[in-house]
Amino acid sequence: MNEKIEQKFVKENIVRIINRNDLMISGVKKVISFSPTQIILVALDCDMLILGEQLQTTKLDEENGELVVSGLINSIKWTEKKEKTSLLKRIFK
Repeated sequence: MNEKIEQKFVKENIVRIINRNDLMISGVKKVISFSPTQIILVALDCDMLILGEQLQTTKLDEENGELVVSGLINSIKWTEKKEKTSLLKRIFK
């Protein structure tokens, strides 16, 4: 079943902000945490941190990887995932 869900995911991450009040994101794999001031999620190959005020989820479609948020958007930060390296590679760098 996971293979079917993975195939439906959009292969790109699209972020659309309208007047800092409405935010639409595609390519969302998982929402890690949510509060009225911040949202942390996994989108394709990176983590995203969304900061704002009075943030509310108006739509979360996990099957298609879509998230719609309303509220005042102050910032969006992307964080690349680091590749895990073995202990031996780190020692013999």
